[in-house]
Amino acid sequence: MEPSSRTLLLVSYLPRTLQLLADFLTKEGYTTLTATNYGEFDQALNQQQAIAGSLIDIAGFDGQIWTRCERLRTAKIPFLIFSPRQSTAIQQASLSHGARGVMVKPLVVKELTTVIQSILQ
Repeated sequence: MEPSSRTLLLVSYLPRTLQLLADFLTKEGYTTLTATNYGEFDQALNQQQAIAGSLIDIAGFDGQIWTRCERLRTAKIPFLIFSPRQSTAIQQASLSHGARGVMVKPLVVKELTTVIQSILQ
């Protein structure tokens, strides 16, 4: 599969969050793959050559989420973590597992597009 600099893997336990994010990013010119559980996340990671970057909402996931983040880092796929709250522990865990940054929800749309562009460069 030809890699695309505009394909993003979106991961969230909440299907509604994924849908809103996918709709927004599609309007911004991105192609999206989505995952709501570890099985879907693993399946997407097996197609990693098609993924330019990833946005991961960690709410609802347990510690296994960091194993997947390590796979993204190993594959050199840049990713951002979305956190339900400001937390030094989440910030440290995210960065130590390869995240390019952490954004606290609710997300500011204008800020999100800028951050996505910067991690994909």
